[in-house]
Amino acid sequence: MNKNNIWSAVLILVTVTLTACGGGSDSAQTSANPSPVQPTPTTPTTPTTPTTPSTPTAPTTPSTPTVPTVPSVELTENAAARFLTQATFGPTLAEIQALTEQGFDDWLDEQITLPMSSHRTRTESIFLADTNAQEREAERPWSGHRYSAWLDIAYHGEDQLRQRVAFALSQLFVVSDKSMLDNEHYALAAYYDGLAEHAFGSYRDLLEYVTLSPVMGLYLNMLGNEKPDLENNIRPDENYAREVMQLFTIGLDELNIDGTLKQANGRPIPTYDIADVKAYAHVFTGWHFAGTTAATWHRWWQNRNFFEPMELVAEYHANTAEQQLLSNMTVPAGVSGEQAMQIALDSLFLHPNVAPFVAQHLIQRLVTSNPSPAYVARVATVFNSNQNGERGQLADVVKAILLDPEARAEPSEQSPQFGKIKEPLLRGVQMVRAFGIQTVATLEPQWPEYQHNQAPLSAPSVFNFFAADFSPVGSLSDANLVAPELEIINDTFMVRNANHAAWWSLWAPTVAELDSADGRTMTIDYSVYTPMLATGPEPYIDFLNTVLLSGTMPEEMRQTLIDYDTATRSWQEDIARIKELTFLVTSSPQFAVQR
Repeated sequence: MNKNNIWSAVLILVTVTLTACGGGSDSAQTSANPSPVQPTPTTPTTPTTPTTPSTPTAPTTPSTPTVPTVPSVELTENAAARFLTQATFGPTLAEIQALTEQGFDDWLDEQITLPMSSHRTRTESIFLADTNAQEREAERPWSGHRYSAWLDIAYHGEDQLRQRVAFALSQLFVVSDKSMLDNEHYALAAYYDGLAEHAFGSYRDLLEYVTLSPVMGLYLNMLGNEKPDLENNIRPDENYAREVMQLFTIGLDELNIDGTLKQANGRPIPTYDIADVKAYAHVFTGWHFAGTTAATWHRWWQNRNFFEPMELVAEYHANTAEQQLLSNMTVPAGVSGEQAMQIALDSLFLHPNVAPFVAQHLIQRLVTSNPSPAYVARVATVFNSNQNGERGQLADVVKAILLDPEARAEPSEQSPQFGKIKEPLLRGVQMVRAFGIQTVATLEPQWPEYQHNQAPLSAPSVFNFFAADFSPVGSLSDANLVAPELEIINDTFMVRNANHAAWWSLWAPTVAELDSADGRTMTIDYSVYTPMLATGPEPYIDFLNTVLLSGTMPEEMRQTLIDYDTATRSWQEDIARIKELTFLVTSSPQFAVQR
């Protein structure tokens, strides 16, 4: 393979994309022909609600919510690919063709009922099979074993929708191995399994699962949080109290149903104040590892257990004073810690901000960075009340997101601001998954953070990898548009991402060369695609257009690929032609954008 020819083609493809998009320094802005990320040629259980003096009042919702309707259009392969790009870790041709026959609704219903793939189980199997780890007498898995399990499930798991939603939830209910959890990868995998288990259930149940998780308890200091003891200068820790409001449920400012800010005197209205933080901090005292007693409270290692919900130790719970909470709810003095917890979670779940807050997050992670207020309102309405009058049913919310007319519109019908930059990790997974990855039984530990600036449950802080409102300076910020994923895309990432695309397309071992002993455990068998070249490069380029770009390849880009192949095929083997065309598309700016 002639590397100079390949990089010349990359330069041409970048130029084509910039020309089609009108150029500009903020090329991440999505348009009818998506612009590049950077204009540079180097990118190669149902909880029991206690009886309380305050009767919670659910926010007023329409008796019959507006259910999004899918436009009546032919389900083409490109439309199916676009849907699967939003709903899975990336389409394969077989899945695209099956979806055109099955239809969106039936596919969603089937996915929701599929059994869950377990990250804890897969992490354990990969760890135990790793001879290097066993030779070092490692007692527990490394991060690479858990990352490898995540990638294996993303590549091969049948429950694609559940796992994709779980990944979105993991960026809302953030815990990270960049913390005291850095050596607790069984625990982190189990926490992730809990997110996946609740992905289609009640948001109220999910909120309780997260709150009582010892993984979250350790991460945000609720585990071992003690009641006030002024003599010993002990005050309730406010960390979880603050983040459960700001990041997990209601955000900082009051929202309309469509996610826009409510205002008073021209200013946003805060959702909570320091008094609210202190009240919730008192409620969230007295919880520790399951089995902990007052006698073992300070000897936590005797009861260290990350796999069962935290339990209350009444002696350390603050219940001598009434606590006024949000949603006009009160925790009376003297009630048990368990009762206080239920009241607190109800007060958050019933807050009117929750529906638009959650809707906005999930839409951004699955479909588009800049949803219209109408899109957010339609999804939030379904959150507030599904067709059975139930609140917070995530299966219905996910359906509403993916079936909304804004999500299902053809690219030519979409607004210029529709779409998103693909998360780096998801971009890498989509590339590999599209071609049918081949693996051997024993998988090496994987380190996706190196190539993608991102790894599951590995954000630098509780604020995730990137801020939901991040907007790079320039045309995007001038237009009041956001592109969260661009916050972690830098020059180093661009080089590593190009190398990742080159490895999987140009340099990966053949199937015959796979060997666990040598660490060659995964590859793509490109030989199965060579028959597509029998009549020219067009069939394979059209295949790449469908599975990688959902049919959005500009005609100029397509012609550039044809011209490149025509100029080089006289001295190239078919397998080399396939690999080079694959690299040119997977390293292109077009592949970085989801439309």
